[in-house]
This record gives sequence, C-alpha cells and structure tokens, in this order.
Amino acid sequence: MTILSLQTTLDAEAIGQAAERRLRESPYYFLRALRCRFDAGVVTLVGRVPHGQLKQFAEAIVLRVEGVHAVVNRVEVYDPQRASA
Repeated sequence: MTILSLQTTLDAEAIGQAAERRLRESPYYFLRALRCRFDAGVVTLVGRVPHGQLKQFAEAIVLRVEGVHAVVNRVEVYDPQRASA
C-alpha cells in the first residue's frame, strides 16, 4: 500500500465516521442507529426507520458532510404497527 492510498483510505474512513457522527447527533432517535459506508465521494446509508420522512432526513444530514458528493440511500422503511404485532 502506498502512502497516497493509505491517506485516501484514512480520509474515506474519517468522512464515513463524520457522517455517522452527524446521524448520532440528530434529535431523531431512529437516525442514530443508521450506518454509513463511504467510497469516492458517495455515502451509502443502511439501516431501518419507521417513516419515509426519516429516510429523507438522514440523506439530507449526510449530504452536508464535507467530502460527500452523493448518497445511496438503502435505508428500509418499516411499518411500526406490523413490527409490534
């Protein structure tokens, strides 16, 4: 591994961690459990939320992280009524 590729890897990890930190700081409880993967300017969001609006909020939050140029939103929206049945 070259020094440049090591730096790129570290930068990617730092951006992914920054995106997750933003979600953990959210006032919306369900966003705190989402996970992020970062590669080449793109964050991939994964996890589950009970409402579509929370999925959209998560995307908006990570798009504000420096270095993030796009989001692949793989967050699943589930029906909380069915989850408790």
